[in-house]
Amino acid sequence: MGLTGLVGAGRTEVMESICGITKPDAGKVYLEGQEVTIHKPIDAMKQGIILLPENRQTQGLILSWGLGRNVTLPTMGKYAKNGFNDEKKEREISKELLEEVDTKAVTIFDPASSLSGGNQQKVVVAKALGQEMKVVIMDEPTKGVDVGAKAEIYSIMGDLAKKGYGIILISSEMPEILGMSDRIIVMCGGKVTGELSREEATQEKILELAMEK
Repeated sequence: MGLTGLVGAGRTEVMESICGITKPDAGKVYLEGQEVTIHKPIDAMKQGIILLPENRQTQGLILSWGLGRNVTLPTMGKYAKNGFNDEKKEREISKELLEEVDTKAVTIFDPASSLSGGNQQKVVVAKALGQEMKVVIMDEPTKGVDVGAKAEIYSIMGDLAKKGYGIILISSEMPEILGMSDRIIVMCGGKVTGELSREEATQEKILELAMEK
């Protein structure tokens, strides 16, 4: 599903409230037909709802850390063994996840700061794959990356969808929304102003809804 609208429409704010980052004014969250209660981000993670933030450098990664440690950070407890971190297992898992998204790096010890924007985004995706996720919310996932990296990120999104993960794409790029979404929700002024299927969606219809008060 794609979520779009003009700047200030409230797209990110809605997704942050779903993930427990901010408190919603009203509304309920349903997952697989059941209402779920989310008060803070850890609740969303336990439900399998993962948000990949727009600002990957300040919110998605610790740039001074190695790629492997960035990937396993949310699931560090999985690698605890007799009170100590099983670093061998952690390295193996992080390497597999980084290879799954085809991250261009020399080793898992390379700092995240050494990568291009596109490859940093892949590391953020790899980190999500390491968690037991059902829904991944991708906020402007191709912002600041080159054309080649965009194509690779689109391919990763397609693979995730084929594996049965639900994907919510937040984007202000019209070709991206039209090309990657089977359903498009348009917002304006903090409210949903329309929903379009892939077949009926056009740039003109989306813009019309995006400016509707």
